[in-house]
This record gives sequence, structure tokens and C-alpha cells, in this order.
Amino acid sequence: MDLPLTFHFQGWNIQYNLLNSAERNPTATKQPKHVVFVHGTPWSSVVFQPLIETLLAKGSYQILVYDLPGYGQSQEYHRPGDPTQQTQAASAAAATTTDFLGDTSVKFQAEALAALLSAVHLHPSKGNGNAGHSPSLPAIIAHDIAGAIVLRAHLLHGCDFASMLLMDTNAVLPWGDGFYKLVRSEPQTFVHLPPKIFEAVVRAVVQSACFNPGVLKTGWEDRLTSPWIDAQCESSSGGGGSEMRGEGERQRSFVRQIAQANDTDVAEMLEGNMYEKVRCRVKVLWGENDTWIPKEKIERLIDMLGDKVKEVAFVPEAGHLVMLDQPGRVAVEVYDWLNQPSEQSSAGDA
Repeated sequence: MDLPLTFHFQGWNIQYNLLNSAERNPTATKQPKHVVFVHGTPWSSVVFQPLIETLLAKGSYQILVYDLPGYGQSQEYHRPGDPTQQTQAASAAAATTTDFLGDTSVKFQAEALAALLSAVHLHPSKGNGNAGHSPSLPAIIAHDIAGAIVLRAHLLHGCDFASMLLMDTNAVLPWGDGFYKLVRSEPQTFVHLPPKIFEAVVRAVVQSACFNPGVLKTGWEDRLTSPWIDAQCESSSGGGGSEMRGEGERQRSFVRQIAQANDTDVAEMLEGNMYEKVRCRVKVLWGENDTWIPKEKIERLIDMLGDKVKEVAFVPEAGHLVMLDQPGRVAVEVYDWLNQPSEQSSAGDA
């Protein structure tokens, strides 16, 4: 996924792109609809690439896509205010395993999303000069933990959307399976795993997210694992499109995003009954064979969102990476949803 643009935020270099149908589809003459894609963990924006390409070819859209801070091509971090621009790799030997440089928590990711939307004029805020742009509200598509990120950005940072599509999303507690709980409790063990063993762990995680193992054999497994695998483990360099960093840093980045997962980032919304205060239409999409997020969690989320949920689609023969297991079905579900009348007038209602 080509992410040539950089947004600097609290030490992170966040890589993103703005794509327009008019550049690829000469027949896309209508005013483009704004769409934002937010990936989850341990993924990157590449999971959305086939879907984005389909939308750009089919309709009239302006699409914002980016890698979350600490993921994919956005793993470069500089300590704010450090004149030496000290990277995580340069200080890894001095840092303890619980003293990861750079915040990747859901709370921080929501702040970063709000700031990025403001920077590209999709979230006007006081004092930044964006009010004069007045763009139409974007639809937002969130996968996995991005559901919690988007809900925080919406409910706690005032980001308004024309609609939300929550795809196999994780926005209720408890979080994670046995593996994730183990990493959170023993991050040092995983930081110091031998590289080849760590690579096997990452590949096993990716494999567990697809219902159809044949999908990963078409090159997807390497595309999904390469951002986390250091150069000495790769048969060739440049995996994932990220700049080459210090030895062991990608492995450390993978552990960091799990170790920094904090239940309170979701608990704050649940305890405040905030989901019932969502200000736009919501569609929930879930792969029926998702072993990461069981059906009862999705049903709980639907119940908490109440009448804001206008559509629910459970996709057969699809796992957690529903967009890869069933790309055709997901493209239809997304396209139909984006082309329904929006309810922007509700964005100002509490």
C-alpha cells in the first residue's frame, strides 16, 4: 500500500494517503464521498487495499487511508524534543521491556486519528483554519480494534461521521484471547524470543485470522507479517514498505502494541454508556467463522449501540480477516452502505 504522505504527531511519523476516484476512473464526475479507513491490530492498511481499489474503480470517492502509529509504515518514532532524534532502536538497550518508546494505546490512537482528520480538513476544529473548508462528513470504516479507536474519536474527541461501518470490531470487554493475555502479562519473554521463533509466532497469529488458508498462500501471509519481521528473518529486504530500522525493533514494536493495550480505554466508554450516544448510522459486519471475536461479543456491541445500528451483515465462510476471505461479498456490503442516504443532520444531536 503506497502511503507517501507524512503527518507528524507527538513523535510519530504517520504515513497516509489521500486517494481520489477521478485519478483512476474518468467517469467519476460526481462530487466525491469522503471515506476513511482505519485498520486494527496487528494489521496495517494493506488489508484494505483490494476493497479500496474496488471502490475507486466503481464510484466517486475521496479516501483517506493510513497506518496507525506503531504499525506498518508508521513505526518510525522520535522522542519529542530530543535534538538527537533518538529512535526506539538507539535506546532499546537502555529501555526496560515495559518502557516502550511511543504510545500505541487505543486512547492515543483516537487522539492521533482526530488530529489527522483535522490536518486533512475532515474534522474542523477551533483555531486551525479548517472551518472554511466545510467538507461533507466522511464515512468511516473500522476493522478489529479500530472500532474502539473510532468510537473514542467520535464520542470523546468530537469527530463526526456520516456513518460508521464496524467490521469484525473489538469494542467490548474482555479483550484478547489467551495469546494476547500472555503477551500483555509477559512482554519481556516475547521481546527476547529468537527471531525465527518470533517469526513463527507472528505467522501463526496471521494464519488464525483467516478462514480459508488458501488466501494466505497467494502472498497475503508475507504481506501481513513483513511489517513485524526484522531484516535478518526475511529472505529479502523492504517487507511492508517501511524504512529499515535497528535489529529487533520490529519485533519490539509487535510486542509493544499488545503490551500497551489498556482495558480502561474501552471501559471508560462502557461505564459511561457512551455507545448509545453515537451520532450517526452504524452498520456491523462480521465473519461467521471469526475465532478472534465470538458472536456474543458482536451481539453485545449491537445491543449497546441500540437503534443507531441500521444494518447487520454476518458473512459465511469468513474469519476475522473477512475482507480477505470474502472480498466480493464485503465489497458489495460496503458499496451498498456508502451509497445509502446519509443522516448528516443527526451529527449535531446529542
